[in-house]
Amino acid sequence: MRNFHTIEEIVLQHSTRHMDKIQAHFPNEHTKNAVQAFLKLNKGVIFIYTGFYVAGFAETDGPLGAYFLAKAFEKLGYTPVIVTDHFCEDYFFDIKTLYIPLEGLSHQEYEMLLDTYKPIAHLSIERCGQNHEGSYLNSRGVDIKEFTAPVDELFKLGSKTAPSFGIGDGGNEVGMGSFADVLKDKEFFYDYCVIPCDYPMIASVSNWGGYGFIAELEKVLHVNVLPSFEEVEKYLEFIVAKGSVDGIKRESVMSVDGKEWSIEPEILSALKAYATQG
Repeated sequence: MRNFHTIEEIVLQHSTRHMDKIQAHFPNEHTKNAVQAFLKLNKGVIFIYTGFYVAGFAETDGPLGAYFLAKAFEKLGYTPVIVTDHFCEDYFFDIKTLYIPLEGLSHQEYEMLLDTYKPIAHLSIERCGQNHEGSYLNSRGVDIKEFTAPVDELFKLGSKTAPSFGIGDGGNEVGMGSFADVLKDKEFFYDYCVIPCDYPMIASVSNWGGYGFIAELEKVLHVNVLPSFEEVEKYLEFIVAKGSVDGIKRESVMSVDGKEWSIEPEILSALKAYATQG
């Protein structure tokens, strides 16, 4: 197996949405920087935002990464709370979940949630975010605003008082506004989410970015928190049975973002090797 030196070398493989252009412009160890900042926080509640509407359901990219991030945080003594909408209903059966209605909440209600839970951090993974016109565009450039609860309003509000983290794979996800200098190049990106975050991370598949964050935690803390391929596959089976669809194929099948499922164990194995190398 190839010896990888950074998370980005692993999770940016098989790129089909020009994430390499972002990495070339911002040649940072995004995940390492994010984890270093995260580990400086006091332990407490972490809001994890996810769920991307595709063809009547939430797609398979996002919930897997969010679920295993939540389980890793639990093992490390944090309290994860998933923030999503009803398209991910019952996906996170053993994790506290807040379902934001499609019409959204009032500013006061968002503030009440923040006052109640007092999150120490906000982490978005594969959650569609608003562009400069307030639209929520999918990878085909179609506005899915009527099917997308504005959880990014809570993310923006919460980010004023707690650090924010964002994982994306195309530019239209919450947090990717941090890469606006590259994303505004219409040759490669049709449009992008304008909402930035303190610590943005990129991957060819957002789930891989989530696993990369977990692998970096494992490497630093020497605690086994990275899921096995078998665990990931079992959870994928669970959400596909609930209707979750591959975002590219637009079908309830055992794959993510149109990529061959056989790639998944390769990515997880490479991350495990990275996390456990001396």
